[in-house]
Amino acid sequence: MVGKVTDNCKASASLLPGIMGHSQWSTPNETLALVKSHIDGTADPWEGNEATEWGNRLEPVVIDEVARRLNIRDYNKDITYAIKHGTLELEASLDCEAVGQGQIIRTDPENGIYCMGAEQISLDGPGCIESKVTSYRPEDVPDMGRGPLQLQGQMDCGNFSWGVLGILYQGTALRCFVFVPHAATVAAISDAVLDFDQRLRSDPVRWYDIENSADALLIYGEGDDEVPKDLDPAFAKLAEEFLALKASIKEGEDAIKVINAKVQEQLGNHVTGNVKGYEFKWPMRHSKAQPEKVVPAKEASSKRQSTITVKEKK
Repeated sequence: MVGKVTDNCKASASLLPGIMGHSQWSTPNETLALVKSHIDGTADPWEGNEATEWGNRLEPVVIDEVARRLNIRDYNKDITYAIKHGTLELEASLDCEAVGQGQIIRTDPENGIYCMGAEQISLDGPGCIESKVTSYRPEDVPDMGRGPLQLQGQMDCGNFSWGVLGILYQGTALRCFVFVPHAATVAAISDAVLDFDQRLRSDPVRWYDIENSADALLIYGEGDDEVPKDLDPAFAKLAEEFLALKASIKEGEDAIKVINAKVQEQLGNHVTGNVKGYEFKWPMRHSKAQPEKVVPAKEASSKRQSTITVKEKK
């Protein structure tokens, strides 16, 4: 296991889920901001966490077992260089490069082997193996953000005819997902990387459409203009919907408070109450004794709030 060797200042195969909107950890805008921060020299250092550390430790174990199950004898886990795409600003850091001997692989659930998109796949010539360790439950089709996009990017960079995604689930179940290059996915990767690079090199950076508050805060984190802005008239309808939803939430919260009080009155000192088909609980909450704590002083700071407020103008 060598680690990441790709250029942080451009797209890489491991960033493809974030770039293409398939990552649970990073939106396209957050991925764009990350790469831009490396270009600007402002990136925060990140040395990983316990989950990534276990992934690194178990990587050679996963690769060895994948190779054993698929009868891959010629493979290299110590790759110290990035694989550069021939035409795109894209690089790949490989966990393992391998050479197949033409062995035919068929789906075999009992041995955790799954051929993706085909009944059988021939491991003929150069290929690659990608290792993943996850706390998710075993799946028969891996999530796009859990390796398939990255592997397709690796195969495209290295002109490999096959690739295997070995995922160790919950430390107890290994699945070997065997792929060949998928033309539609490779085309989508190409379009996404070209667009990503154009956005990255624009001055200023050309952001993706904002889809959530995290993106909005990332792009517009400083509220420094107090002059009111005249919005599109269509936003009056959004204001009405916003206030109506807030009112319905408030109505629901008030109703819950009334129900809560009625049930508590009926339970009295009882912790549990039963009625046909339902169980109510009003438990005790216990806390351990704690020593007195002195809260350290904090300097004044400003941070934009994550939600908007709306009020009707009279």
